[in-house]
Amino acid sequence: MCGRYVLTVDQRPELKELGLQPVDRYNIAPQSDVLVLNDERMPVLMRWDYSPRWAKEPMHISNARSETLREKPAFRGAQRCVFLADGWYEWHRDVGQKTPWYHHRQGELLFFAGIYNSQGCAIVTRAAHDNIAHIHHRQPVLLEERAVEHWLEGHDLFASAITRSVICHPVSTSVNRPTNDSRVLIEPLEPNKPQPNPLLGDLFD
Repeated sequence: MCGRYVLTVDQRPELKELGLQPVDRYNIAPQSDVLVLNDERMPVLMRWDYSPRWAKEPMHISNARSETLREKPAFRGAQRCVFLADGWYEWHRDVGQKTPWYHHRQGELLFFAGIYNSQGCAIVTRAAHDNIAHIHHRQPVLLEERAVEHWLEGHDLFASAITRSVICHPVSTSVNRPTNDSRVLIEPLEPNKPQPNPLLGDLFD
């Protein structure tokens, strides 16, 4: 699954000038407003919190499995969107302890396949590629930029060579708290080094 991700805009004038996300975000959590491309490839803000239109109560779906995307009633009639990201976090469980790992491509912009309706949006996921499956068994469906249009048009593109170049490293458990939002959250966690305080991270930027 994908429960948190990162999108920076300070070094991307084309995104910052939109005014939809004015600052870098290092800990984007479900049920928050996120920058996506809708099915007309227009950048918009949507709530990362999907529910089918027929649901009497919010279902708070943040991820949709690619394997059942066309089978589950909850996703029938959903439109296509694309999430923009620098990277995402997954938690690795080891001997009762869960360590967050940051997955990225050296700061390159990533495109996550997504779905949406009038209620909100969700990230489409797939089985993790071999190079990152040791951290977590699921990952977002990554799209090459040239494939974004095809996804939005309704074509199923659940595998991409981009995933082979994804790298990851352990980070501070400070990312566990959604209110923490600082560049320090994506910095590699060195063995036997005290965990950084995210509240102090921006003081020395």
